[in-house]
Amino acid sequence: MDQLKALLKSAAGRYNKLLPHHDDAQQLVVYAHMKLAAETTYDYYGDFAGHPSVPYGVFAVRRVVSRPVRPDLYIADPDDFAAGYKRFGDNLRAGPESWSDAEIKLANDVVYTSVMAVACCYDVWQRGSRKTPGTVFEILMASLFQLMLPKAAFSKHIPLAALLGDESAAAEEQGAEEEASEDEGGPGSVSTDLVIKRSPVDKAGIVIPLKITTRERIVQPFAHQRILDSAFGAGAFRSLIVCISETQLDDEHQSVKQVCVPGTVKLFQKYLAPISGLYYCDIPQRYAAPDMQRVLPVQSVGHLFHDVARMLND
Repeated sequence: MDQLKALLKSAAGRYNKLLPHHDDAQQLVVYAHMKLAAETTYDYYGDFAGHPSVPYGVFAVRRVVSRPVRPDLYIADPDDFAAGYKRFGDNLRAGPESWSDAEIKLANDVVYTSVMAVACCYDVWQRGSRKTPGTVFEILMASLFQLMLPKAAFSKHIPLAALLGDESAAAEEQGAEEEASEDEGGPGSVSTDLVIKRSPVDKAGIVIPLKITTRERIVQPFAHQRILDSAFGAGAFRSLIVCISETQLDDEHQSVKQVCVPGTVKLFQKYLAPISGLYYCDIPQRYAAPDMQRVLPVQSVGHLFHDVARMLND
């Protein structure tokens, strides 16, 4: 794990300074993928008993197993994954506006495979590092959007101090933005995983909370959207929640659960503040149901890149 941690440290260092880090992120996930392929066994674990049922596998080292992995999304062969990652990068540079269904699926599968490869490494060799997979997800997605949008402005928080009448805090936050430091923005800002604007002077943009799962702190993106709508006007900033899956192992029944909170999400969407989209690599079946789709569009992460490009051009 020492080499994996070193690659993560290098990628995180550039990401925290908002510097281009695509090569660092790619090296990190490809190394994790190769390590899993070489040093673990990958076997069928059990099904999610949905309609249709969905099979899942796990990576294992002796009796330690990873989180559930969906084989039709995970690109298992290392050569196929490396080639797919390169193809996906080329597609991002060319622009996602006219992607085919196959290119959308490739984008979704590469993101899923990348995040799950690192997450499963930590599951089997460093089980106590629960926050690391989420950090890797942030680093990876920022690198991909930087590749797709080389002229866009990226940050991690939206300053609000000026709106609160605190001129000194506003000046400090402006300085933090210019230095692109690790500063979280302080109490006079909305902090998130990724903010994308067409340029640094734009007063509007896209806010992207990135979560391995939404079960924890699901209220946060909706509360942030409520603040942004009040501060800047509805539609100035639009939030897109991006997730990996909602799966858990059920050891008692040797199966996989999808743990969802559709009622909570509907309430927040209707009565707290509307977000503009919810995206998953492994879309929970309950969230794909028509009643949920009528309240909030839920799509694959492969569709996310097209939607971000469209929204920035609106």
